[in-house]
Amino acid sequence: MKASFRKVMFLFFSIISLFAISANATEGKVIGGSMHESPEWFKDSFLDIAEDIEEAKENNKHFMVFMDLEGCPYCSKMLKENFINENKTSEFIKKYFDVININVKGSREIAWDEETTLTEKELAEKLQIQYSPTILFFNYEKEVVVRVNGYRNPTDFKYILEYVQGKHYEKMTLTEYINKIERKELYTLKDNKMFTKTKDLSKINTALAVIFEDGSCTQCDYFHNRLLKEKSVVEEFSKFTIVRLDANSDEEIIDVEGNKTTAKQWALKINLDYRPGVLLYDNKKLISTVDALLFPFHFKELLRYVSGKYYEQYPNSYLDYLRVRQDELLKQGINIDLGE
Repeated sequence: MKASFRKVMFLFFSIISLFAISANATEGKVIGGSMHESPEWFKDSFLDIAEDIEEAKENNKHFMVFMDLEGCPYCSKMLKENFINENKTSEFIKKYFDVININVKGSREIAWDEETTLTEKELAEKLQIQYSPTILFFNYEKEVVVRVNGYRNPTDFKYILEYVQGKHYEKMTLTEYINKIERKELYTLKDNKMFTKTKDLSKINTALAVIFEDGSCTQCDYFHNRLLKEKSVVEEFSKFTIVRLDANSDEEIIDVEGNKTTAKQWALKINLDYRPGVLLYDNKKLISTVDALLFPFHFKELLRYVSGKYYEQYPNSYLDYLRVRQDELLKQGINIDLGE
């Protein structure tokens, strides 16, 4: 009897083990990540920020911190296009900036100021880093004068570099500067059947997406030709009323709160310098601002976070939602592609 019981139990645990192996075998994978290394010419720093700024000042340069994450495809793309490839942007950076790299999950200690020493990860938490990469620019008084969230292509990034190098931050915001300078017309605004034409956004009661584009938009073609043609993105976007605005327009509109304004004034008011910038509302409340390039997976999940009201469950950060969501999809055997 005991021998039979042992056989039954052995068979039971064998079956359980097979199920577990089968479940693990069907678990989804994360693909599309990209490993990268910082250029050799980045500053070899002791991670004393005040000291680094002083050294940059002595060489008539500004100090820049490039904050990244291992496996981040946006970081790899930006490093390659703006720092590694030989072009006008990388040459400008080498001439006018000292650059160090900080890993947002790293453990190296950083002297942030005279009173504060913390690890790379703790600094990222202190600064509430939501994007990788995040780029910080400092003035000579050790103040962050520009914070760039996410990827920028060489054309757009050079505008930012020139803004900092010329110390235009002493007189105007980055958004004001970009609106002031002469930029090439690269793009003709495209229509889409999902877009709603209205001049009064205060009457919209659904989840709302407000897209800001202009004729100098370098990423708008990608937005239309890639994101808006991705089935999973279209499915999530269909839950929104979508209004597209020309960010250079002086035509009067009524914003979500019922104020008379123009698209140009609105973008300036909220310092939205990225195109296409997207404001995501629910119940007339601004939940999230897209002010950097997002690839299909991250963009469609941000849309779901807003329209599905997951911001109520995860009020502190979209990233809190994303971590749980990714785990959920992987356990369902769904692959997650982080790439373009």
